[in-house]
Amino acid sequence: MYREELNLPENSKWPSVLTSAIGIAYLCVGVLQIFSSLQLITPLVGFSDLIGGFLLIIVASVFLTGTKPLSKNNQEGYAFIAVGYILAALLFGLQILVIITNSLGWFLRFEDWIAWSIWNDITPSLWMFVILMTATGSLWVIGNMREKILGVRKEGPPT
Repeated sequence: MYREELNLPENSKWPSVLTSAIGIAYLCVGVLQIFSSLQLITPLVGFSDLIGGFLLIIVASVFLTGTKPLSKNNQEGYAFIAVGYILAALLFGLQILVIITNSLGWFLRFEDWIAWSIWNDITPSLWMFVILMTATGSLWVIGNMREKILGVRKEGPPT
């Protein structure tokens, strides 16, 4: 219905594959973070938050839920992608706020923040979102370059 306005591809095969890859990546990192916070594996720097691991699994489940409708070429799957991006962005924003408040406590030399290091606040919710946005941006740039080089134009409103 909104395919033309949003410039969505007619075939949802590649968005389905990419959505499942994103979902699996978030799921694996979330499980790894949970195992690390419970000390079932060697503790990793930045992986000490149990709740953060569960939140990454929730983001993964949203992306993976959108895979099935997209594989059936159902455009409702794009809503799951949008919600997954929104949740990932919220987690990223919250982690940025944590870094800002911790750095302020360190700068003001509060007692609990004297030994604070930014490396403890570089969590998977932060770098997974950066990877997600970089990959998405790269795909968008590559798609536009392909369109200009090959002269292939997506269906949609004239520009």
